[in-house]
Amino acid sequence: MLSLPQLGSALNKWRHRAQCAYALLAISFLFACPAARAQLNANIANVNLNATLNTSLTVSASPGLVNFTLVPNGTANGSSTVTITTAWTLQPSVGAVTCYAYFMAPGTALSDGAGDNIPSANVSGSADAGAFAPFTANSPFAAGSSLQIFAERIIGTNKTKTRSDTLDLQIGTAGLALPAGTYTGVLRIQAQAL
Repeated sequence: MLSLPQLGSALNKWRHRAQCAYALLAISFLFACPAARAQLNANIANVNLNATLNTSLTVSASPGLVNFTLVPNGTANGSSTVTITTAWTLQPSVGAVTCYAYFMAPGTALSDGAGDNIPSANVSGSADAGAFAPFTANSPFAAGSSLQIFAERIIGTNKTKTRSDTLDLQIGTAGLALPAGTYTGVLRIQAQAL
C-alpha cells in the first residue's frame, strides 16, 4: 500500500497526464480537417433590362384668366402677370426650345361677338420684364400674331429642364373706335423643340 504522500504524488502525476491527454485531444480537434465536399455551382440565369425615358415637352400657364379695364384711345394693363412653366426631356439631337404666345388670327385677338374686334397688333406683351412688343411676329403656330417668350439653346446640361417665365399684357385701343362691351379672346402659349 502507498503512503499518503506517495498517494498524493501519484494522483498529481495522474492528474497531469489526464490534463496533457485532454490538451492533445483538443489540439487534434482544432487541426482535424473536415471531410472534403465537392463544390457545385448552378447555371447562370440572365435577366435582360430595358428602360425607356420618352421625350416630352410641356407648357402650363397661370392664371388662366387676365382681365383688362379698357379705356377709349388708351392703354390698359392686364390684371395679373402670367407665369409660364415649360418643362422638357429631350434627345441629344435637339438644338433649341422656343416658346411662343400667339392668337389664332391677327385681325381678331379679342372680339365682342358682334363684329367689333381688337387685332393682335393692339395687344402687347412683356416677356420676363422686357420691353412691351405687339403680337405681330410669325411663329410655327401662327403668322402675324405671335410673340416669342424665350429661346433656349440645348446643350448637354439642359436636355432635361423646367423653367419659369413671366408675361405681362397690355391692350391699346387707340384708333379702334370700339363701342362699349365685353371683348374676349384666347391667348395660346406653346413651345417647340427643334
